[in-house]
Amino acid sequence: MIKNIFRLFLLIITSLITLSILYIFELPPFKVENTPINIDNSLQNELENLPDELKENNIARNKTYEEMVKRAEELEKSGFPSLAIAQWQEAYKKNPQNLNPLFEIGKIDIRTKNYAKAENIFQDLTKQDPNSIDAKIYLGRSLLNQRKITEAQNVFNSITSNNQTTLYYKGIISAFFGDHQQAQSLLNQAIAIGGDEDITKKSNNFLNAYNEFNFSTESPNIHLKVLLARSYNQCGEYEMAIPLLFEITKDKMDYRDAWILLGYAYLQTDKYQDAIEALERAKTLDKQKPETLFYLGLAYYSVNKFQEAEDNLLLAKQYNFEPKILVDQKLAEVYLELQKFQESAQSYENVLSLNSQDVNYYIKPMWIYLEKINQPQKALKLAQKALEEHPKDAMAINLVGWALIYNNDFKKAENYLKTSINVNPLLDAPYLNLGLLYEVTKQEQKALKYYQKAHELGINDGVAISAATRYNNLLAQINTTNSIQANILNQ
Repeated sequence: MIKNIFRLFLLIITSLITLSILYIFELPPFKVENTPINIDNSLQNELENLPDELKENNIARNKTYEEMVKRAEELEKSGFPSLAIAQWQEAYKKNPQNLNPLFEIGKIDIRTKNYAKAENIFQDLTKQDPNSIDAKIYLGRSLLNQRKITEAQNVFNSITSNNQTTLYYKGIISAFFGDHQQAQSLLNQAIAIGGDEDITKKSNNFLNAYNEFNFSTESPNIHLKVLLARSYNQCGEYEMAIPLLFEITKDKMDYRDAWILLGYAYLQTDKYQDAIEALERAKTLDKQKPETLFYLGLAYYSVNKFQEAEDNLLLAKQYNFEPKILVDQKLAEVYLELQKFQESAQSYENVLSLNSQDVNYYIKPMWIYLEKINQPQKALKLAQKALEEHPKDAMAINLVGWALIYNNDFKKAENYLKTSINVNPLLDAPYLNLGLLYEVTKQEQKALKYYQKAHELGINDGVAISAATRYNNLLAQINTTNSIQANILNQ
């Protein structure tokens, strides 16, 4: 009886120690899932994944407005928009006379496609500062992205100064409503004023559509609408393209290019089922058009219909879709979802044959060779190629060390991984791989140390998640082993 009580006591103590260590290192519990961020819980998710270097000091103090602004900018730059918005809100409370925080919140909302929120913010800003041209421009943009085109036109028409961006939007809205002479005049004025290279390029895009139409004197007016819809798509104004294309396809149901453009616009606005329907319609009109097949592959992938995605992407490749690298990149992802690991690795290698300038392109095929199909020599060959092409890159050096672990050359692996850290001490991957090396060679405490460091350096990425998972699993294994040994000793 006393022995059993003593064993229970040891188990409780062990569990408490495990939980304490997890709390101290701020690592997640024993299983970590790499799931997409839920928009409704984005703020909580960002808080949970915030890296150590962006965490606030626990000592409460009264921060200055400038400190709040700096922190908001750091959070947004690091990919935490909800936390950045929260910090901008605090800055606005600190200094409500300064409207810049509200501007920044609205701009983040536009970038993250929260257009209704952006509309409300810029509506308020135009009331607080009726002379603000920027507030009206952003309000107009948020309205256009909600397909409130007439309301947007009224906002842009309320701007009387000859601002280049305003003239551009006035021009493309005039084109949408069929006032083509006015549209061309406004777009030419926007180019003449200059100042923003991107606006100039977009203005020229629409003028080129008009020139292309005028060159073909026998083209019907419906052709002009398709050319303009193409320009709306190419300039990112998808919500203006969609109603125009919908009208065209209703009047002329066999217009293949209109269906393709409509499917593409739906794809870019995350309306995947609508995209599939439009693109399947285009496919019935022309089964060999590579653009149709490629976009269909993307749309099916987005709704997790991976077999349909594979079928269409392979046809796009067969019919010579360009650029080829895009097809192989997406095929590699599709094969991964279908657990066709050999085909996925080959597709990734095809990508490398077309473009090996980015060392990160080597990571996925190596991961497949090492952890999915047990071909470590192929992984090492890829890593050596990466190092040949990027001899001074810390990631390339790390890749060789990673491959050497799986080839059981531990001493060389350690040298490469430590060299990688010397080249770039802030790169998370070599710390993760050193943790793996020490775990494999039964140096558990060293492994925990490097897993912890990899988790600290990672910013909500695969390395940080893998480090947390491995750390927690190893720690659980250590404590389970210690508990069993303690029980054996006390029998």
